[in-house]
Amino acid sequence: MEVPPEQLSFDPEFSKSFLRSRVCQGCPFLPDGCDFVSAEPPPACLPCGGLVLLSGLLRKEMVTETDITHADLLHRAKDSYVSPTRGCSIKRLEQHYLYHVVSDELYEVNDEAIAMLEQCDGTHLTKDLNPDPAFLEFCLEEDLLEILPEPRKTDLHEGRSPIPSLRYLEWLVTFRCNLSCSHCYLGEQKAEEFPKELINSLLDQFTRMQGLRILVSGGEPTLYRHFHALNAALKDYPIRAVLLTNGIMLDDSLAAGLNFHEVQVSLDGMEKGHDSIRGKGTFQRALRAMKAVRSAGLDLSVATMIHRGNLDEWQEMRDLILEVGAREWSIDYPCVKGRWEANPGLAVSPDVAAEKMRLAFAGSYHGTSQGWTCGRHLAAVLPSGEVCKCGLFPDHCFGSVKDGLADAWMKLEHIPIRNTKCSGCVESETCGGGCRYRAGGPTERDEVMCRFYGISDRPKISVAF
Repeated sequence: MEVPPEQLSFDPEFSKSFLRSRVCQGCPFLPDGCDFVSAEPPPACLPCGGLVLLSGLLRKEMVTETDITHADLLHRAKDSYVSPTRGCSIKRLEQHYLYHVVSDELYEVNDEAIAMLEQCDGTHLTKDLNPDPAFLEFCLEEDLLEILPEPRKTDLHEGRSPIPSLRYLEWLVTFRCNLSCSHCYLGEQKAEEFPKELINSLLDQFTRMQGLRILVSGGEPTLYRHFHALNAALKDYPIRAVLLTNGIMLDDSLAAGLNFHEVQVSLDGMEKGHDSIRGKGTFQRALRAMKAVRSAGLDLSVATMIHRGNLDEWQEMRDLILEVGAREWSIDYPCVKGRWEANPGLAVSPDVAAEKMRLAFAGSYHGTSQGWTCGRHLAAVLPSGEVCKCGLFPDHCFGSVKDGLADAWMKLEHIPIRNTKCSGCVESETCGGGCRYRAGGPTERDEVMCRFYGISDRPKISVAF
């Protein structure tokens, strides 16, 4: 369509900042100096014909800023190479995703997008991939893809998840600990530790299964004899690594050398409440650890257990956790197991526990498990290398890392909510039936979660299996 010249007369202020960033910035004449786009152009300075044309088309709404942005992007990138950023990887779960391990964001992508992404290994030119410009722009803005001036081969980590997908792995590397907490579900310490020769094998297997997040726990994982070998290995895998620690060993020096993306520090009250169940001086060490994590530029999360000794400290705790810069606060009520059994005076009622649990914020979980009880996408690996449902069920194992993580995962029993006493509850899909151990059995109700969701007409739980 022919546009009359008078309709394209140039308005020097119309979209000037946009045109400068999207048109002038890529112009080959700009490096040699362009008077028109300077901060103080000389009198009667005229723009180039291209700028006049685009400005007029924009003003008459014959093209949009998005059109120009996408054309500029494809032009600049056409002779460059496309690769996932170092923080991003393709995840082939029940659907296809891009996962950013640093931001912990999971992005679902369609079949067309995944076909293009599977060629983005840093050796193909953008013009040959012919990406959708809007999708490419989104991926660049979200730090999922990057444009490279020279080829750089990137490992896209082949594999496909089983169904259901194993997304989260609780990795108990040791049962040793430097504390004897009154509420610890593990009870007395054991000497067994995860074999060093299986560290890379576990990470390889979890990667091939398209795992998202690995939670390195214990005991106290910083006491694990091969912790430095484990920490060194993490940087080679597209997995978000989270360290679960009591903070006793975690100072500025250790935090600065971590290859973890996130550290979760246990904080079970202010100084009085925390020290009452973990030991004198442990609160200050935990606070030091939280500050060290943030100083090292790592994400910080905080885990708190509800007990009678911290009931009057919750507002102070919340203020402290926000002040130190935690991204997440998880709050739970302990299961009656281990040392908790010997300290019944720490217990509070389900109603009180539910009230405190509502103070948690920013829980991180990807996807849903509608129709299923807890653990639909979670398993645990014990120091022995055996695989179980979670750390609360060490006596119910389904295989071992040595014999194959995927084989063990497919033997793990997943319990539909319809087969439990939660069937028919209006909150069952949101609640997921709560914790199977705290509920007292595979088909029972978790009374604490019933109260959390406002369901009060529930019988008291039994802890016997």
